[in-house]
Amino acid sequence: MKTTSRSNIRIILFSTGLIFILLFLTMLISNWIIIIAVNAGILSGRPDTPLIPFLIQTGFISICIGVILTLTLGRFPLRPVNQLIHAIHAVAGGDFHTKIHLKHPKEFQELSDSFNQMTDELAGIEMLRSDFIDSFSHEFKTPIVSIMGFAKLLKNRELSEKEKEEYLDIIISESRRLSDLSSNVLNLSKVESMNVLTNTTRCNAAEQIRESILQLERKWEEKEIRFDIALEEEIITGRADLLKQIWVNLIDNAVKFSSSSGKISIRTMHDRRCFIFQISDSGVGMDEQTQKKIFDRFYQGDPSHATEGNGLGLSLVRRIVQLHNGTIETDSFPQRGSTFTVSIPQ
Repeated sequence: MKTTSRSNIRIILFSTGLIFILLFLTMLISNWIIIIAVNAGILSGRPDTPLIPFLIQTGFISICIGVILTLTLGRFPLRPVNQLIHAIHAVAGGDFHTKIHLKHPKEFQELSDSFNQMTDELAGIEMLRSDFIDSFSHEFKTPIVSIMGFAKLLKNRELSEKEKEEYLDIIISESRRLSDLSSNVLNLSKVESMNVLTNTTRCNAAEQIRESILQLERKWEEKEIRFDIALEEEIITGRADLLKQIWVNLIDNAVKFSSSSGKISIRTMHDRRCFIFQISDSGVGMDEQTQKKIFDRFYQGDPSHATEGNGLGLSLVRRIVQLHNGTIETDSFPQRGSTFTVSIPQ
């Protein structure tokens, strides 16, 4: 508040000073021209001369001088404003790399820094949007092409029953992949548009986690995953449907990247008014570079895409955690598994 008041005072003093300078120069130059005009006989300044015509003539000279000075000197203080206007038009035209560098006065420098920060943010958003569209198109196109290809092969009447079953299984798998992708995109779009959580309730986190484990039973039974579970019965405040997505996505990831007959440890605890959920797997782990990108949309640590997934799960998890004013951290080493820790204030 004090900074704003000081800025307003500086602007008022600057404007007042500029007006004073213009008035002083107008008066000085006008008097000089009038004196020259009187000496040259263009104007009559004798005592017996009618006053009103003389005042009209001198007033007209003063007005002309004032207009000329305003147009001339006004360009200098307005130059930063003109730069800003041109920069705004450039940004409106889609050039998010536009920058302005205003040095004086201090308020213009702050305006310059804020404008450049804004264009940096807009450029980043535009890049994310472009990457999102490219990745989204690719992720959708791949299963669609696969479904079309195997559907055409099924029209061959010479196929054996075993081949038909194999092709149908692939079509079902790719259809499920499309369904999961569309669901994740819709969920991510929904939570990213939220700024404030509504319809919050008191939830039993331990019960939700147990339900999530049972929900993924088919997946972890196929890989003969063993669980080491230690849950403290904790009641937390939040959106029950969104919190459930955190547990499901993290447990699903742990199962996905664990080797057959692997082990997953799940712990919950209470620390400093925070509910803490921690899940560790014995999977392939991640290097430091991968850990920096795993929360980016469509990013997959497995470039070969040997494991199922579309790279949206962890983006969704992070956004939901942020909406609950929480944090999510990861600790991982190649071939030594990964640990994700979620902290949510109670």
